[in-house]
Amino acid sequence: PRPMSTREDDGLRDASRRPVTLADFEPGSYLVGLFLPLVPLGTKQILSDCPICRFHRSMPLREWETLREESLESGMADLADNIEDPAKAIELLGRMTVFNQIDEALELASATETQFSHDFDTLIDLGTWYEQQGRAQKSDGCYNRAIELDPEHPVSLRIQGLNAIEAGKPDEAAKYFAPIRENEAFYDPSLFFTLASAYQTALIHDRALEEFRRLLAKGPEIGMDKEFRKAVKQSEKSLGLSETILPKKGLFG
Repeated sequence: PRPMSTREDDGLRDASRRPVTLADFEPGSYLVGLFLPLVPLGTKQILSDCPICRFHRSMPLREWETLREESLESGMADLADNIEDPAKAIELLGRMTVFNQIDEALELASATETQFSHDFDTLIDLGTWYEQQGRAQKSDGCYNRAIELDPEHPVSLRIQGLNAIEAGKPDEAAKYFAPIRENEAFYDPSLFFTLASAYQTALIHDRALEEFRRLLAKGPEIGMDKEFRKAVKQSEKSLGLSETILPKKGLFG
């Protein structure tokens, strides 16, 4: 089959937990005789085909094309009637992405970025979309502009903290994350697990263990997670500790 488009899946789709590229395409079906395709049986739209496990969704091509046209026409009409509402542009951007209209989506994203260059939420949404499309330069531009508009917003702090982690500066990241820790609306345990892992990478295991303790205090159920337990034991071993902060799991802890 001829690939129509590909996109990076946000998830990890195979057992080895490797990121994969999902493909959409239009395979034709035929009645075969003597190993030769004789009678066409129709065409389907294959959606999000995984090259590892071959998991995908499918539907008749004609049905797919009708759905695509109706959805995009509705979205464009809605945007035309609400041209000053950035949420309508973001919604249409999502529809274009689902239906693989990436060139059109890029044009819409660029126009929306220009029109709403002083709207924090819109810039964050666009930055996220660009990031999902693998366009790091455009994504960073939107994020940086949003941070300029509101550097103390929890989302701005999160972005700056993650950038600090990528730069190998966990202490700097911890300063950005501090206000988020007490903000229930924006608190995300995975963020602080990432911070703890950054301390481990920097071989600062006492700070890593401190973050693990805080995670346990915030949500004790994380103590049963296999990945979390492995990370905690790594820091405890590096610090030469004989006792663990982990709750017992089964007969042998």
